[in-house]
Amino acid sequence: MSDMSKKILNLSQDAQDSIVYLLVILLSGVPILHPLGLPLKINDSTTEFYNYLNDMPRGSVILWNEGYMVSSYVSGSEIAIYKVFFDMMREKDVKVIFVSSCVDGPLGGAMIEQMLKYGVDKTGTTYGVNYINLGWLPGFEAVLAAIAQDIQSVTTADAYGTPITQLPLMQGLTTDDIDLLGFSCGVSVDPWMRQWGPLHKPILMFGSETMVAQAMNYIQSGTVTIYLNGGRGNAEFEKLTGYYTLQTSIMDATNLVSIYGIVLIVLSNVMYRRRVEKK
Repeated sequence: MSDMSKKILNLSQDAQDSIVYLLVILLSGVPILHPLGLPLKINDSTTEFYNYLNDMPRGSVILWNEGYMVSSYVSGSEIAIYKVFFDMMREKDVKVIFVSSCVDGPLGGAMIEQMLKYGVDKTGTTYGVNYINLGWLPGFEAVLAAIAQDIQSVTTADAYGTPITQLPLMQGLTTDDIDLLGFSCGVSVDPWMRQWGPLHKPILMFGSETMVAQAMNYIQSGTVTIYLNGGRGNAEFEKLTGYYTLQTSIMDATNLVSIYGIVLIVLSNVMYRRRVEKK
């Protein structure tokens, strides 16, 4: 046994506990302050999600329905997705319509606003031409139904009060012109499936692990085309894009602390065996 090990063993139980917890704080705190981007196995569903977006034809139109609250911005759970949307605008002239029908109320619109204001690089894009923000609209499933029937009927003005008739992106646009429908989901996916499923358009979903499990029948039937599976799937997506946020930090911290926990268990058992053998 090394001198260092002997010194640690000679410490009081409280002191040993303090060292254990201090290391936990360090191992979890460092990645939170700065994402490390540790190796991470990428699941097929995440790779398919990433490839599908990259393979979107030039000039495609995407509608993104925001179903999470502003807390998602704080946790970084969708920043990488928004960044990729803006990359697609610059590289492929893709158009994106942002709208929220979040059941949590106007916070859904605040989420979009926060993301557009602080989360993305809008260089090389023009509001009204490359993207628009319709903000939060009351009615939840009624909004989804309006999108499915006629995108022009959803609202008369964007989130900033500008009539949609003055937005170039909306000129002559119909629901048939939308190439990809996407949504983030914190509640049951059924409303989206009821309203958008009959359109037979590609549907992108980002939801928590429990929501993905609840939506598995839609995924297996092909109604949901591609999806990201909760925080783990989002961390994998960030790994593929290189856009690291708090999601990657949380995954890094989780992995480091898990490894540390295994090491503690092994060491504790080894030290216990040695004490027993000495007796």
